[in-house]
Amino acid sequence: MSNMFTSKNPAGVAVGQTAAIFGVLAAGAVNAHMSGIQAMREAREVSSSHQLRYQLNVAINRAQDLCDLATEQAREIERLKAENARLKAASATYLAAARRQAAA
Repeated sequence: MSNMFTSKNPAGVAVGQTAAIFGVLAAGAVNAHMSGIQAMREAREVSSSHQLRYQLNVAINRAQDLCDLATEQAREIERLKAENARLKAASATYLAAARRQAAA
């Protein structure tokens, strides 16, 4: 590029140099903008990943709590079934004794 002080068209040289400077600045600004957008997307993905991981951990913990509760309730049901069978047997024994006593 020629020097604007020695050129026959100094205004044209000034315009060309100014356009070149602004072109480089604009390219740098676009590059910085695109880098910022990419960084924002990556940060959003990381944030979403952490949020999903947290939600998954909450769901796993809730499922484990429900499993523990279901196991505990199944044990209680089995205990109540055994108690019911014992009471039925005792009731049948008392009923038979009462019938024998009533018949005598």
